[in-house]
Amino acid sequence: MQNNLTPRYIIIAVILGWAIWSLWPTYQYQSMSEERKEELRVSGELEQVESRIIRQGLDLKGGMYIVLEADIPKLVENLAPIKDERLEAIIADAKEQSNDPSKDFFTVFEENVKEDGIKLSRYYHEYGASLEDIMTALKDEADDAINRVLEILQNRVDQFGVSEPTIQKQGKHRIVVELAGIQDSERARALLQSTALLEFYLVKNVAVTNEIIAQLDNALRSDNDQSTPKEKKTTEKEDKNTEDQSTTVSELFGETESNVSDSDNDTNLDDIFAEAPFSGLLTSIPGDMGIEEKNIYAFKKLLEEPEVQSKLNNADGQFLLSQEAETASANEAVKFYRLYYLEKRPELTGGIVEEAQANLGSLGGGSAGQPVVSLTMNSEGSRTWSRVTGANVGERIAIVLDQKVHMAPSIREKIPGGRTQIEGFANINEAKDLAIILRAGALPAPVNIIEERIVGPSLGADSITQGTQAVLIGLVTVLVFMLVYYRLAGTVADFALIWNILLVLAVLASLQATLTLPGIAGLILTVGMSIDANVIIFERIREELRKGKTPKAAIDAGYDRALTTIIDANVTTLIASLVLYQFGTGPIKGFATVLFWGILISMFTAVFITRTIFSAYVSRKTITSLSI
Repeated sequence: MQNNLTPRYIIIAVILGWAIWSLWPTYQYQSMSEERKEELRVSGELEQVESRIIRQGLDLKGGMYIVLEADIPKLVENLAPIKDERLEAIIADAKEQSNDPSKDFFTVFEENVKEDGIKLSRYYHEYGASLEDIMTALKDEADDAINRVLEILQNRVDQFGVSEPTIQKQGKHRIVVELAGIQDSERARALLQSTALLEFYLVKNVAVTNEIIAQLDNALRSDNDQSTPKEKKTTEKEDKNTEDQSTTVSELFGETESNVSDSDNDTNLDDIFAEAPFSGLLTSIPGDMGIEEKNIYAFKKLLEEPEVQSKLNNADGQFLLSQEAETASANEAVKFYRLYYLEKRPELTGGIVEEAQANLGSLGGGSAGQPVVSLTMNSEGSRTWSRVTGANVGERIAIVLDQKVHMAPSIREKIPGGRTQIEGFANINEAKDLAIILRAGALPAPVNIIEERIVGPSLGADSITQGTQAVLIGLVTVLVFMLVYYRLAGTVADFALIWNILLVLAVLASLQATLTLPGIAGLILTVGMSIDANVIIFERIREELRKGKTPKAAIDAGYDRALTTIIDANVTTLIASLVLYQFGTGPIKGFATVLFWGILISMFTAVFITRTIFSAYVSRKTITSLSI
């Protein structure tokens, strides 16, 4: 008999060794001081330890909970190759009405289109000829965009280094993101929201720029001559009549006259608009023209004027600002944004980026020791980049991110290899984040944060403490009950129960699963259900002993009779846990994972381990009774 049990002993010993090996890094990590963690982090060894520990979820470790909503109206607008004020007005009205949760954007948009009588095929000819075909195609594009946003955000967060993030859809156009243990919330927020639309535009030369500025001054001056210096007429939109409204100089610079007082501006605003309505806001700075930070609002209002838009469209150009404000010299406190006059259409877009790496500039270059992002383009991008740089040597090309000029270097020579470099980052983290975004891809639609919660680590510590107490109280109660009610056999069941918890935690560590509060609830439930199999077996053994069978015969018969019942009961629970895991979301998946492995392992410990112990006990000597 003893020789027959040897394979069982080997299996139990191997599993026990594996469990201890799997849980040892978690024990090390939990008992490690913060100073020791910092030492390992510097040496690069901490990441290896963290990769083998039981991860803690947002509710235990603290972190960020963010709900993002895709800007579907903006996506629909961007999908139109041809746009005008009529279409934009319909989209804007549908967006405003769809702010009501009971109204769907596409339903309202379709109703507005029918009411206005506009032909969508004029704007979306690529998606069909009929209204029904176009609306179906736009809805499919929106669904596809959400799925792409989900995938891109997953790629970004994975590269950001957050352990076990939860990213999932909520409804049709919303995405829930849970980032456990996040330290830099501002950086994570920017990483999630950034559309990262990378474009390369040629900068128009000085002569062309001066010419368009003069044209804009003349157009705005002519318009001002027809009204008072402080008033501007608004144009009627094609789709509806609007009342005449006036835009005063003070409104351009803020909501009140106090924002544009003489103390705030060096020149009289009325004179600016009378003589140089556009160029009066510009200031010459080294290498470029600029706009004072306080005048940005006025400048953007001027760009919205119909006369300005008409001139820019005819000239096939656009004005864009630099990403950040800067001072003209170290001694000045006034900040300026650089202003660039660019071609209307980009030469290249971010879709051609094949690889993006953040590093420090090499020695011998102008960016030695400074953070840079090195780009490698695909074959199509390389050919275009070679053609653009070869045909425009001596000209400037602007690298534009999300409609802001990051830098505008001069093209020194033809670049045939499809490689370029972006400079001008504040720190290496900013460069790394841009590289992450470019590698993961640009979001197909802008996303807005509509809900955000930050869970503090102290709240997570309380959850861990209370959850641990609940597990211990439940465990001790069950252990005592089994000892009192089943005596020596209860000791065997208690041993199997402790084994069960040990193995469940080892599986979680091996799978790099995340333990959450629902997961702790699943662990507590596992404690009760895993002992249930032993109760069934022991009651069957008691029945066999009452029939007068020997302990060995009673044990064999008890296990054989209980096996079918145990399998039936546990398989149904396993099926339920698999359904919860498949169709549930974050917390529910955590509960289902722990429950699934807890039930599976409880069958192993109850049927295999306890029977091995009983068989070893009855095989050592002849016994006439069994303490059960």
